[in-house]
Parts: sequence; C-alpha cells; structure tokens
Amino acid sequence: MDLPLLLAVATFIGTALFGLHGFVGARRLQWLDHIAPLDDAGLPAVSIIIPALNEEKNIRQALLSVLALDYQPLEIIVVNDRSTDATGVILEEISARYPQLTVLHVSELPRGWLGKNHALHAGAGRARGEYLLFTDADVVMEPATLRRAMARMRARKLDHLTLLFKAVLPSSLLQMVVIEFGVSLVSYLQPWKAADPASDKYVGVGAFNLVRAAAYRQAGGHAAIRLCPLDDIMLGKLLKRQGLAQECLYGYHFISVKWYGSLREMISGLRKNTYAALDYSFVRLCVLTCLQLVFSIWPPWALMATAGATRLVNLAVIALQASLFVLAALYSGIACRHVLWFPVTPYIRLYMTWQAVLATIWRRGIVWRGTFYSLSELKKGRLG
Repeated sequence: MDLPLLLAVATFIGTALFGLHGFVGARRLQWLDHIAPLDDAGLPAVSIIIPALNEEKNIRQALLSVLALDYQPLEIIVVNDRSTDATGVILEEISARYPQLTVLHVSELPRGWLGKNHALHAGAGRARGEYLLFTDADVVMEPATLRRAMARMRARKLDHLTLLFKAVLPSSLLQMVVIEFGVSLVSYLQPWKAADPASDKYVGVGAFNLVRAAAYRQAGGHAAIRLCPLDDIMLGKLLKRQGLAQECLYGYHFISVKWYGSLREMISGLRKNTYAALDYSFVRLCVLTCLQLVFSIWPPWALMATAGATRLVNLAVIALQASLFVLAALYSGIACRHVLWFPVTPYIRLYMTWQAVLATIWRRGIVWRGTFYSLSELKKGRLG
C-alpha cells in the first residue's frame, strides 16, 4: 500500500472513530425537554447573576425574558460592569418596574481581576439564594427553563448543572463555523462524562451555569479563577475538582443567544480566550494545526491530486465528515444546508486560532472589553 493510500485509510479510520465516539457520547446527554418542571411546593430560592458591560443592544430582551421566568422565589442581580453606553440607564429603567431586580454598578476594576469574573464575583457576594444561576446579558430564556433545570438539580442531587444553548447567527457561513467550533469543543470537553464522578472531565457554559450556592463558596467561587478568560469552563473545572456533582443537558429549545453578528466579530470575540484554551502552549497549537491539516484540509485537495482507490477513500472521508456535521447540525437545531460550507471552514478556524495566538504573544497579553491583561499575569492566574 502506497503512502497516499495509507494516509487516506488512516484518515478515514480516524474520522470514523472520532465520529463514533462523539455520536455515542452525544446520545448520553439528556434533553431539558424531557425534564418535568418542579411544582410550586417548596421551590428553593434562586439568585440569577448577570454581568453587563456595554450591552445596550441585547440587555433589554434578555433581561425581560429572565424576568418572565415562571419561578418564585427569584432574585435577579445585574452587575453593570463599567459600561460607557446606555446599559446603566436601561437597567435602572427596568429595575424601577421590577422589585425583584437589583442593579449593582461597578465603576472600577480591582487589580488582578478580569472584568467579567469580578462582576460575577460581586454579584455572587450580594446573592441570597440557595442556588446561583450565572448567565450572560445576551441570553434569552423560555419561561419554564429554570423550573425544569431545578427539577433536575433536585432529582439528581446536583451541585452544578449547565445547559447547551442555541446560537442565533445571521449568515450561513457563520453557522457552519460555529458547528465546527462546537464539534471541536464538545469532543475536547466530552460533557457526557462530567456527570461521572470517576472521570476528570468537566463542563461549564456561560449562558447557563446553575450552582448550589454552598458548593460554589466551598470551591472558592470566582475568586479562585479571577484571571481565567474561560471563566465558564473553568468554573466547571473548579467545581469538579472539589468532587461536586455536575451534569450537562441539551437546552437548545429553552436558551438562545445572539452569539456573533459577523465572522469578523467572532474572530475578535474569540481572540481573548483562544490561547487560554490551549493552556498557553504553542506546541499544542502546532499539534492541533497538523491534525486539522491532515483530517480537514488535505482530503478535498487529495481528490484532485490522487486517483483510483486513493481518491475513492478520500471521497469516503469527505462524505463521512459531511454526515457528521449534518448530525451535529440536527442536534443543535441548525439548518443542515449550512453544512455545504464545511470544506471552507477549516481555513477560517486555522486563521482564527493562529491570529489570536500570535496577537496575544505579540501584545504580550489580551485586550478584553477595553482592558489590557498581561500574558504573564494570565499564566500565573490559570487554574492548573
């Protein structure tokens, strides 16, 4: 067997094993749709904490959906984190009509903190609920979301529950980029293993991190991850390291997020945490790049560069990859037609990743919402 054919066969086998592992694992996750909501008897108090920095575009719709949750007793704390737009005015206007809403204004960022992490920490410090729900200022929830989530928390005696959300995106190409991004993230985190106390796998989603307050404080809260750009995932890691019970569910029909308005916006948005996701390892970046070149970029080119059995195997690789992305789209509620872009998105992903890492190294840090954080302090503050 010649080298091109051997590479094609190995790529097919690797893709098949990757897809099978992901498919079997994804089927192990439960759907929030299948969880009956808690009844009115003895509902535990929940505090929802929302950080907001220059969120005038999304905060009203998101906050009104949270205020419409069919759940009591409910405390809502929005932390206006140094906003320079109309966010603060909108929050004060809404709070005047809803007494369960508390607005906390932060005017200065203490040294040694990332802004969002500090806002979440400040909100948690004011919270009185037995459970804390950390979410974002662009998250829209269905009214029954919290009742169903709390039913799962109670039934499984969980300390931490997180939900996968539906991303609302304006373009077909952006949809496919997010599908590929989601497949990569889920294959790395393996959220179906988070519920296994014998596994070291963990999970956290910024759109919906529901935590038992006592467990959150026992683990050290956001103070323990004050310099971690991946605050949501690192909160999951922090809780799992404490031996606390954790689970992830599909929440696509209950939570939606207007994630990014354009490809350029996504590239800019992921610049802050891409190197952190690689644990600040340039070697890891190179390894992942080689894998992407072999598994995603080479097979379409091989159709033109090879013939006979080698070309047929590479065609099978492409067909298999397309099928896996179609399954991922179906699971996440994204139209399958967007998968037509999948031969293009690996180039975009590589550009996004390398651009983010090189920019971080060149600047010796990241700029997040107008504040610079040095690479040296980010490395010192990571959760090992």
